[in-house]
Amino acid sequence: MKKLLSLVYRCAPVWVTRILLRNVNTTFSMGVVGVFFAADGTVLVQRHVYRHQYPWGLPSGFLNAGEAPEDGAVRELKEEAGLDGRAEHVIGIYHIHPRHLEFAVKGAVDRAQPPRLSHEIFELAFVSPDALPEAMPPEQKAMVRRAASKDLALRTGVD
Repeated sequence: MKKLLSLVYRCAPVWVTRILLRNVNTTFSMGVVGVFFAADGTVLVQRHVYRHQYPWGLPSGFLNAGEAPEDGAVRELKEEAGLDGRAEHVIGIYHIHPRHLEFAVKGAVDRAQPPRLSHEIFELAFVSPDALPEAMPPEQKAMVRRAASKDLALRTGVD
């Protein structure tokens, strides 16, 4: 049976095998969270319109197909806050939900820029990593603590 399946798979056109693989394998989403620091050491947080339990959080969103996490973090910063920033590197990969992975990216932003908030954001603030809003997801608080620390070896999981 294995040999027959292998033969059929190898002989099938690529588009058929792709459809087959998409339907047989479990899918998941991938997101990105940007931990953007200003030169004074404060971190950018935003009060999100669509988040109820934890309205405060970091710039974040889904990655586009083929998009690098660093590029996605900078894109989300621009889309949500209208700010230009620089991504430095991925500091963690977190399994947030059984079907969702999130890349945490450390970056920098100039807080002197005038923000242009999208419809997704009520307000933004630059706060000390030691004074994060109470109404912020615990996993994002952990991401900020990791990004602010000197130990930035890539981590996976939730701290």
